[in-house]
Amino acid sequence: MKAIIFDADHTLYRPRTERAYQKKFSFLSSKTGVPAEKLREKWKSIVSSLVENGIRDSDRRCREYSTAEALRSFGIEEGKIEKLVEEALKIFWSEIDLEFDPEVKNIVAKLKEKYRLCVASDEFRKGLEMKLNKVFGDWKKYFEFIVSAEDAGELKPSKRFCEIPLEKFGFGPEDVIFVGDSWERDLEEAHKMNIKTVLVREEKEGNPDFWIKKITDMENVFNI
Repeated sequence: MKAIIFDADHTLYRPRTERAYQKKFSFLSSKTGVPAEKLREKWKSIVSSLVENGIRDSDRRCREYSTAEALRSFGIEEGKIEKLVEEALKIFWSEIDLEFDPEVKNIVAKLKEKYRLCVASDEFRKGLEMKLNKVFGDWKKYFEFIVSAEDAGELKPSKRFCEIPLEKFGFGPEDVIFVGDSWERDLEEAHKMNIKTVLVREEKEGNPDFWIKKITDMENVFNI
């Protein structure tokens, strides 16, 4: 094996977003007069509708789109929506908390000595880089590149999150292993492409080649 592809959210770290959402919708409420809970419920219904209808393209699954649509549904003036969304999401990103094992940096650093590493996440690039930098300081010191929702053009599950890393590394499926927390979203497509998989989850699901309960258990999988 020559390279490792990592999922990000709930694999390398666990995002805590409740406070961020509260701040985001409180801000929008203060600017529009629409109760925060009504804005949030409408936003959730828009996102749920996209998911239920199988919409995975990055243009409509981004937070900008769903937040703007929520504001439009309450008759907010079109000329004000873009600025409101920009300011609200700036607040959202600043309020996100991340929970992670402090040893994850050391383990990834050890892996980098033996393997080429990247991150393939269906988070959007701005948020993904922010989160990775909170955990690793400078993500570029640990990973060669990241594959984001914009790069893939859609959200997971998608084989694009395997194809793009293989193209960038210049490797075949037999040279790579994919590490993720969800069989359906992260690993099943990799499995179909004959890429070995590591599931990071309290309970086993699917048919991964390796199953570990926490990311720090990678030491046992990779013998580092």
